[in-house]
Amino acid sequence: MAELYKHIRIKKEELINDRRTRQYKIPAFKRGDLATHGQKLGSLLQEAIFEARKQNSSNANRFVLKLEHIGMLDIQHLNKHGVEFISQEEAGICIAFANESGLVQFANHLSLLGLDDSKLTYKQILTALESVGNWTRQDRESWAVKYYGLPDSPLFRLDVELWPIEVSNHPMRARLVAEFGNWLTGNGIHQIDLISLDSLLLYRLEVSSAQADLLFEHSDVRYIDLLPQSGIQHAQLNIDISDIPNQLPSPNQDSARICILDSGINTNHPLLRSAVAENTSYISGVAEDDDVGHGTAIAGIALYGDIEACAESNYWKPDLWLFSGKILYLDKHTGEAQFDPRTIETVLSSAVHYFYTVHGCRIFNLSIGNRNAPYDSRHIKGVAYLLDKLARECNVLFVVSAGNFNGSDTPPVPRESWRAEYPEYLTCPESIIIDPAPALNVLTVGSVARHNAHINEQRYPEIHALSPASDRQPSPFTRHGPSIKGAIKPDVVATGGNLASPMRQEGGQWKADARGMGVLTLHHDFIGKTLLKEISGTSFAAPYIAHLAGRILNEYPGSSANLLRAMLVNHAVLPQQAKEIFTDELKDNHKEKYGSNLFHDVLGYGLVDTDTLFRSSESAVVLFSEEVIEHDSHQFFELPLPDSFLRSNRAKRELRVSLAYSPPVRTTRLDYVATKIFFRLVKGSSLEEVQKSFNHETQLDTEVRNDDAISNRSISAQARGKGTVQSSTWEFKQLSPKVKWFIVVTRQDRLGWGNELCNKTESYALVVTVTDRDNAEAQLYAQIQSRIEVQEQERVRV
Repeated sequence: MAELYKHIRIKKEELINDRRTRQYKIPAFKRGDLATHGQKLGSLLQEAIFEARKQNSSNANRFVLKLEHIGMLDIQHLNKHGVEFISQEEAGICIAFANESGLVQFANHLSLLGLDDSKLTYKQILTALESVGNWTRQDRESWAVKYYGLPDSPLFRLDVELWPIEVSNHPMRARLVAEFGNWLTGNGIHQIDLISLDSLLLYRLEVSSAQADLLFEHSDVRYIDLLPQSGIQHAQLNIDISDIPNQLPSPNQDSARICILDSGINTNHPLLRSAVAENTSYISGVAEDDDVGHGTAIAGIALYGDIEACAESNYWKPDLWLFSGKILYLDKHTGEAQFDPRTIETVLSSAVHYFYTVHGCRIFNLSIGNRNAPYDSRHIKGVAYLLDKLARECNVLFVVSAGNFNGSDTPPVPRESWRAEYPEYLTCPESIIIDPAPALNVLTVGSVARHNAHINEQRYPEIHALSPASDRQPSPFTRHGPSIKGAIKPDVVATGGNLASPMRQEGGQWKADARGMGVLTLHHDFIGKTLLKEISGTSFAAPYIAHLAGRILNEYPGSSANLLRAMLVNHAVLPQQAKEIFTDELKDNHKEKYGSNLFHDVLGYGLVDTDTLFRSSESAVVLFSEEVIEHDSHQFFELPLPDSFLRSNRAKRELRVSLAYSPPVRTTRLDYVATKIFFRLVKGSSLEEVQKSFNHETQLDTEVRNDDAISNRSISAQARGKGTVQSSTWEFKQLSPKVKWFIVVTRQDRLGWGNELCNKTESYALVVTVTDRDNAEAQLYAQIQSRIEVQEQERVRV
């Protein structure tokens, strides 16, 4: 067996450049007749005011306006015309508040357009406006409300989101909360819970149908949604395993700690009890034990990884500590898992802060999804937004499942058969990722199949049920991205199981059956030798990635969440078996619909290859760095590539580069992230030559640089840069020892609002894998170490 080595930490060059910038002035939209345009907008404003006065409000002097615009709108200076910007809702639409005096000022400025506007400042804002209107009931209805309608019961619960005026601790926010609370009391509406974050103001209310109608016509309300549904599946097949060791050792005291936020863990399971450190319920009056079975199944995979391999070898060695926060319970009336009556955001925030601060948990597995909240290609909201905030604040890694697609009734998907219509339906709008999978600062995990023989196909010679997917192809129930602004989601995939269509049920081939094709894991209600069970779902792909993250943390204690994300994605590879099932027509249609790559939207960056995930070899060396970077600057890393790797004779060599960061986020901006950090791979004879292409002072003399060797890379800089974890692979057949290769890292905050949220220095992690497997005599690890020593000597000399 080849010798393995610890990954190598690299340093950036001391040279830091100011980012190239250009002064940009928002261009005015040219209108032919400004006076007529102003009159039209003034008339629309009066109609909007009339409609606004008919809506319910907790403050009669607060009006909500929906402003439609063409091109770019200078939202930072809307207040110059009497209105206060609140939120960008989609391209070409923003929301603003105004009071009575502000409306008078706005109307007056519109009347001056084209007549007496010589002293009118920020006129380009008014010329960009196309329409002035109201936020209506239809705008407030979530996808779930539109799709399912409201519950039929006399009283039911809704999640009601208000416009997030200012930040959570601002006096104006406190005033809005107080006023809305008084309005609720006055209308007999029962408040169950409230969560107030900088970009989220969310109530859980118990209402009647008439009270719901009042909320749908309330000017302070942004969205109204049905309560989340977890979507847990219970397809199970018991598998007997004998000769399991009675006493298993506990992990080392300093081993990595993973928290499972799910339905609890049954800690008396023989394969778990030595590794479970704490089991806590966050549901009032409900014990911490797992009455659903989901949490115990998740815990088994998080602890052991590939349980099928462990069972085959009968080798069980717990190397990670498990913690459990119970946030789901079994509703005995419906037989389904349910959330706590309080908002899931409140529960998650409490659990994460506790397990992080008290027990030092750095990895959290969250295998739940709200099927009532498919991503709408606009804002990231709900649990996803909370996870993005917590990941940054606590420096923790959230591993999240992409969610299961169980088919659709309206429109019918699949129409007749899972098998016949696979993989086309994997790209349909109905199978898009669900909350919290769109979150950017987490690792979202999709699912691929391993087995394709249904239990009846294994037992009987006749045809019973056939699966559409084979090994390493997308699970028929996995969901697709992208996330906001085209960001790649899911990030990676792992084995989550398969399903089959019954072949002998005319008209019933859409009834999925997963027996015999799932993931082997632990049974929560074991009896005798029934310690294991088989189950399918993206829920069981996520904990495998959490397991790998824990093992990385064992090897490299103190690693940031950014480094864990970058390391995992850097070792992900798109499986060829999966790529082959998509036709060119399907890929083109997906590109036209979403503007993104079909492979990445279904498979992310791919399956994680563990060959060099934890240790490097002589032919594949992993380099990494954790750094901080200031706004509007570049940082440079010279890759320590030896001459043997850069040899000019033809041979396949590979550079894989990944970067991860966790920016602050705001749901009222279409950009969502407050800063962008991204990388470029470039070549040159020296650092001095390369830096001229990125130096602010030389931007008029030297062209800007994109990636070099773009024909050799797997994904473009633009496509990968939309996410907060980014990766690309370069394959080379011929190189030159005379040329040096550099990674340039750049930070650019969003103009105005981004600077307010970001720190002076923002953290990021960089991972590079250098591979030379065609060289049988490769001594890449030793040569790179030697090259790093030479670089250090050169830095000291300079």
